[in-house]
Parts: sequence; structure tokens; C-alpha cells
Amino acid sequence: MKKVLISAFEPFGGLNRNASQMVMQALKSTYKNIDVSKIVLPVLYKTAFDKLLSVIDEEKPDIVICMGQAGGRQKISIERIAVNINNGSIADNGGKIKTDEIIIDCGANAYFTNLPYKNMKNAANDKAVISYSAGTYICNDIFYRLMHRIKTADLKIKGGFFHLPYTEHFDRMPFIDLDIQLKTIEAMLAVLGG
Repeated sequence: MKKVLISAFEPFGGLNRNASQMVMQALKSTYKNIDVSKIVLPVLYKTAFDKLLSVIDEEKPDIVICMGQAGGRQKISIERIAVNINNGSIADNGGKIKTDEIIIDCGANAYFTNLPYKNMKNAANDKAVISYSAGTYICNDIFYRLMHRIKTADLKIKGGFFHLPYTEHFDRMPFIDLDIQLKTIEAMLAVLGG
């Protein structure tokens, strides 16, 4: 059995729900050849990764998938690349705004996911796309820190990040029903079970 750790974020930006948290909570704890553990992260710079890292160190998963909400996206985005910059247009849940700040001094400019992203996209049919911009907010921050840790600590872990659209109509933004997003993530996880 492969151990998969999935993270999601709490609500932020004045909203009372987060699609990533809703989808993650709906996932079962076991799928074919996969044991799933879950963690909800705060929308706080660095604190989010510190919490994630403590679980990684404790549970030693084979795969780590971080998920976040991206209002305005029309499909689930499988993020390909994380960049070493924070430049959020809104504050985190502690009121902190970061403008043009390096995430890790002397870190690589960027890291790529090492998930089988093409196979996962194919498993999702038309409900997911490969994205080349995880943004410059906390989603990118945690994705970058995760891949930096995997690379510099030589961890035998596969890691990546998914951005999820809203699960319901909000402010005329695109959305995908919770049930459809759940089934799509499940199909993508099945790829990892091999």
C-alpha cells in the first residue's frame, strides 16, 4: 500500500468555505493500493508548511498532494511548477501581505512536480488541465517549500499541488460541483495506486 498525504486549506479571503477542504474531507481513507491521510492547513505564510512538514516527518508518506482553491479556474489545475517568489494581492489569514519576497534565500528559482501529472490529467478526462502557474500566494508558497524539501533532503517522496475551482456558483465565477470534483480527484489518485 502507498501512503498518500493530502492537504487542503481553510477558508480565506472572507469566504466561509474552501473547495479544497470540502473535497479533501469527502475523500475516503482507503482506495485500491492507497492509504490516505488528510490535514487542513492554515492560510498563513510558512506556518502552513511547518504544519505540513511535521505530518510528513511523522507519517513518512510516499506521496504528498497539496490542494488549494483558485476562484476563477474552470477546471482542476494540476500545477507543474512552483516559483521562488511570494507576491500576494491579498493578506493571509493573519493579515500579512507579501510583496515580491523570495520564499527561500539561495533556493532554486523554481521546482517542478514529480507526480505522474500527464497520466493523472488523462485519468481526469476533461475535468483537469496542466497549469504552469500556481500563482504567487500561499498555494505556490507551500508547493515550492514542499518540492524544495524533497529535493534538498533527498526524500523519496512524490509531491505536487492541485488548484480546485469553486464548488458552487459564486460572484459569477466558474464552478464544478463538489461530487464531480471528488470523483475527478479519486480518478487521479487511482493512477498513484498503480
